[in-house]
Amino acid sequence: MKSIKKHIIFILSVVFFSLPFYADVDTTSGMRGSVNVGGATVVAEHTPTGITKRTTTGSSGSFSLSFLPIGGPYTVKVSAPGYDSESINGLYLTLGDPVSFSVTLASSSAADEIVVTGKPVSAFKMGTSTLLTRADMDAVPTINRSVADFAKMDPRVSVNGGVGRDAEISVMGANTKFNDFTIDGVSFNDPFGLNDNGFGTMRNPVSMDFIDQISVDITPFDVSRGNTTGGSIAVVTKSGTNEFHASAFYQNRDEGNVGDYLGQDFPVFEDEVTAFTASGPIIKDRLFFFVGYEENEKSLPGLYGTKDSGAQNPASVVTTAQAEEIRQFTIANYGGYDPGYVNLVTFPETHEEWTVKLDAVINDDHRATLNVSHSEDLTPQRYNNWSRVVFSNNWYYKPPEIDRASFTLYSDWSDKLSTKFKYTSYEMEEDDASYGDDFFPEMAIRVKDAVSGDSDTVFLGGDRYRGANLINVESEFLSFKADYDNDDHLYTIGYESDNSDVVNLFIARYNAEVRFNSFDDYKIGKWSRLRIHEPYAGHTDVQSVAADFEVEKTSFYVQDEWFVNSDLTVRYGLRYDSVLTPMEPATNVNFVEQYGFSNASKFDFDLIQPRFSFNMDVSDSLFGNRDKVVAATLRGGRGLFMGRIPRVWYGNAYSRTGATADYRGWFSFDESASNFPGYMPVGSDPTAFWMTAPSKYVVPDGSNPYGVAQSTDPGFEAPSSYRTSLGLDMLTEGGWDVTLEYNLDEVRQAVFFRDLGHYKKTTLADGRGVYGGRGDYNLTNTDQGKTEAWTISTAKEFGDLKWYAGYTKMRATDIFELTSAQSESSYGRSVRHDGENIDAARSNFMAEHKFISSLDYTTQLIGNNDTRFSLVFVRKSGEPYSVTFDGYDDAFANSKSDGGYDAAYIPSGTDDPNVVFKDAQVAALVMAHVNNSGLAEYKGRIAPRNVFNSPWRSNLDLRITQDINLFDGHKVIVYLDITNLLNLIDDEKGIISEYSNRSKQIILDEDNPYDSAGRYNIVGVDPDDGLYVYNKDGQSSYQWNLGFKYEF
Repeated sequence: MKSIKKHIIFILSVVFFSLPFYADVDTTSGMRGSVNVGGATVVAEHTPTGITKRTTTGSSGSFSLSFLPIGGPYTVKVSAPGYDSESINGLYLTLGDPVSFSVTLASSSAADEIVVTGKPVSAFKMGTSTLLTRADMDAVPTINRSVADFAKMDPRVSVNGGVGRDAEISVMGANTKFNDFTIDGVSFNDPFGLNDNGFGTMRNPVSMDFIDQISVDITPFDVSRGNTTGGSIAVVTKSGTNEFHASAFYQNRDEGNVGDYLGQDFPVFEDEVTAFTASGPIIKDRLFFFVGYEENEKSLPGLYGTKDSGAQNPASVVTTAQAEEIRQFTIANYGGYDPGYVNLVTFPETHEEWTVKLDAVINDDHRATLNVSHSEDLTPQRYNNWSRVVFSNNWYYKPPEIDRASFTLYSDWSDKLSTKFKYTSYEMEEDDASYGDDFFPEMAIRVKDAVSGDSDTVFLGGDRYRGANLINVESEFLSFKADYDNDDHLYTIGYESDNSDVVNLFIARYNAEVRFNSFDDYKIGKWSRLRIHEPYAGHTDVQSVAADFEVEKTSFYVQDEWFVNSDLTVRYGLRYDSVLTPMEPATNVNFVEQYGFSNASKFDFDLIQPRFSFNMDVSDSLFGNRDKVVAATLRGGRGLFMGRIPRVWYGNAYSRTGATADYRGWFSFDESASNFPGYMPVGSDPTAFWMTAPSKYVVPDGSNPYGVAQSTDPGFEAPSSYRTSLGLDMLTEGGWDVTLEYNLDEVRQAVFFRDLGHYKKTTLADGRGVYGGRGDYNLTNTDQGKTEAWTISTAKEFGDLKWYAGYTKMRATDIFELTSAQSESSYGRSVRHDGENIDAARSNFMAEHKFISSLDYTTQLIGNNDTRFSLVFVRKSGEPYSVTFDGYDDAFANSKSDGGYDAAYIPSGTDDPNVVFKDAQVAALVMAHVNNSGLAEYKGRIAPRNVFNSPWRSNLDLRITQDINLFDGHKVIVYLDITNLLNLIDDEKGIISEYSNRSKQIILDEDNPYDSAGRYNIVGVDPDDGLYVYNKDGQSSYQWNLGFKYEF
């Protein structure tokens, strides 16, 4: 009896729970199954549109249907001569999770037609992924309406505390820049690679009102998937059907929607979002439309200011009077330039997007989809985020505009052969500029308190990276994919091309970066550091420096999906990717003489990627004698994956050749230098002062350039890794879904930067090397890095209550954080202990422990109107960080890099022979901190990179959704979202704080960081240096919001 019950439950799970086997992972899904009769006819109809596909079973009774629209419901009819037909109604298809089922036809003399009804539930797959349907998305509390809010539902995804451009979605501990984000099958990544969120837009890449489904894939073993060394995040937008639907959404927030932070009210701001959608038939059963529009208008909260400004983030030293004195002196003595204002700086921020989607059924064998979309942003930014005293005209704005058009043709050439052809054009243009004069030099003025020793840096003038800054990327994508159903084998072949034209005008420090050790020095124009970037063709001929290059990527793949028997499916195939930049960078002749090879190396690499995966029903083989488990699937695979790199890393070799411009720096004020540029002239406009008398600087002859050159290793390869996953999905007799998963990511090639002019200057007492360099940064590879993740998750429905919980333990290691677009910064901002001798260490992006749980309950409190309560709780460990030295300008690892990134030596005691303390008091303070913190473990040696963790964080979010039915399917929906509910309960909870990637706790002498014997000159300690609280968007306070939607 128990055995019969077990098999009945298992059969029902097959029918009702949509078992997945294969999918075109872009925007469609599929069906796979078997019939007990060869030659049977299988017809699947998408009920909302009438789209129909048919096939005939092979001799073994197997069949497959490819390129089916996601969603549903579907009706599947199976018939054969001499047999009664069978219909399966109510099937729903999800992205990446097609359905599989078996049908047994009875002889015509037997029973009447059988009707079975299914429902949209994802069951199992081959790789590791998480899918959210529209209904799932509606249960996720969100105020920012961000993709990150939904991606975090996967236990292997860690989202930092940022919002908009700053929101980092790390999958398996990887840098966000390695994710691949697609909208309707087309990559929608940041086309150049400057944004931390990985998107081309400053805020969300697509309106949440436009989305039908979203998936996060960790190991997409299907060879049609590329660009995967991070996570693969895909969304599919809504489509029109034979019924008209429309919606209008509105929300408006201000400072009253944000709780106070430790008793301090949140600054004034306003944030308004409006969205509209409409869909329906143009020609019934033939032509359908979906259109969407969203706009967002926001005023930034004024968060920063002087010591006495009352700002949430005040300066340590600089008062309003001092800042005004600096401003007035600048106006009076430097060409009348007005730096703007400094307290509670605010600017408007806007976002607008629209999309149009047409789906056409050409005939029974062909259908097509046309997508056209546009988005534009205007986002205020300040580069010098660490300073609290940044004048408003040093802020800049980012105004990207993105246009995308895509055409897809789906064809059934027979009941065995189906194809998909897609063409996409994409263009992004962004012309950044400072709010003030772009060409006025950026001034950094240090203001120090003589008593406390604390200091602030005041910034004014044009941002040092906006003087000449333009990006234009035009791309064309072409893809072809064919599926051939050969009974028990589904063969797939495909071709893809991605051709991009990239123009990047970026002359770092074109307007100059000028540092002053004090306001007194500023008054006389005596700088401490000056960096400039001069075109050889003339100061105003900036176009001569622009990087203009092409990137061509070509891909082929072939795959066989073999349905070995009713229990086992295996998939194996090969993918080939080739990347080429046809044009060479300009040649720097001095570079060739210096290093014996040319800087003008093109990118030219390719990779063959074998992959294998399987899905096996182990219900009987593993659990046949265990009544508690009624269904079980073992799945997994291993494969090689080549990822993408941001195009800006290609562009560095083209824009910073040293053959078109002189990138030069004076790192000390030395009037005896032969090319001394002189004082910054007091009493006149300092714009390009190094180009006029009495400056001794002369731009070198372009035919024999001096300039620093960035280059690429001729053997460079894009990042690639071997990925392995193994998962066990179990359905228990009590209705519990339990999943155990293991993921392994082993680096084959990763990105590494080196300075070709790197050399050792001396060795310190503890054995650390002190190095110099030239700044000729070279993009090359390393084979170090590895990630492992162990995950358990479970879900169960208790009537109208749905519960989910997941936990992941992860360890990810890498070499470079790669948080910057520039080679110079990516190189210099990596914490290290001995020059370029770097071993893999824990990734800055990983969360070693993450627990996530959700509750979703629907009831009816007001008549027949649904009331839905959703809770999402996340608790995770803090991101790793390093303890470093502070107090000096030039890094030990390379004198061309800024100090503050050298891993700290931890004194063993006050008598440590490798250390000289300033005095007994400093020694006592330093050792007290060491002995009472995690530093104690590393006494007498250098603390390794990223061995410390930022504080754990917990977050509880609530959404209450109230439907109000009006008439004939029309209704109003009211959303109440409360994020960081823990902070509402206790204002000391829910605070998001972290150390970024480093904490400069051990302070060395500014002028002499080590003595003649190589001993460290320690002058102080700062236990909490770098501890940053995320709250510029209210993340560390509770927030609430009311959203309203009208739909029919």
